[in-house]
Amino acid sequence: MSKKFIIMWLIFFCNITAGIAIIGFQSPLLQDLYMSSDPAQYGVVKELKALATPTPEQKTQLDDLIKILAGFGATLIGITSLFNGLGRFFWGGLSDKIGRVQAFRLLVGTQILVFVALAYVGNPWIFGLLFCYILLCYGGGFGTMPSFVLDTFGAKMMPTVYGIILTAWSAAGIVGPQFAGIIKDKFPAQASLYTFWAGAGVLLLGFIFTMLIGNEKFEAKKAS
Repeated sequence: MSKKFIIMWLIFFCNITAGIAIIGFQSPLLQDLYMSSDPAQYGVVKELKALATPTPEQKTQLDDLIKILAGFGATLIGITSLFNGLGRFFWGGLSDKIGRVQAFRLLVGTQILVFVALAYVGNPWIFGLLFCYILLCYGGGFGTMPSFVLDTFGAKMMPTVYGIILTAWSAAGIVGPQFAGIIKDKFPAQASLYTFWAGAGVLLLGFIFTMLIGNEKFEAKKAS
């Protein structure tokens, strides 16, 4: 394996790890934000859940509020899934214009700022927009890497190399959720804060790897 292949694998791994660590928590995090940002309407949920023997009216109120909050979370998941798909086209097309390395550098670097912002944002709407961008970049990695591999290793090697590159997805699928789960178990009160900062750290590492490749714009190689 060449040095360039290893770096490409690590960049792909870092981008996926950061995204996959938080994707599964977007709905509960958004619901928590709604409860904290609008305590008059949604903050009562925690109080009702804490009641040992709620009245029928309180049960109905709790069920209604839970359905509303769950609807917000489901809507966010649907929208971010759309951005995940759009990211594959957006970043893939952008990489054709600015180069694969520059695209990954921009993709990973901007996410660092977004992850830090997510750690402190208190507005559910801003939270949702930032999450949409994360999923745009998450999908962007998958949309850009095939062309990156093709331009770097050629059409003949592309199927084999890209197949191996995809092991980064498998590895990230194990590491990301496990890491987020450990943080949630160890620091339940600050789990979201630490997870976002950890994600920013992983992305910073990925950004450093993009700097090791160089600034050249990879041109598509014709199949021999």
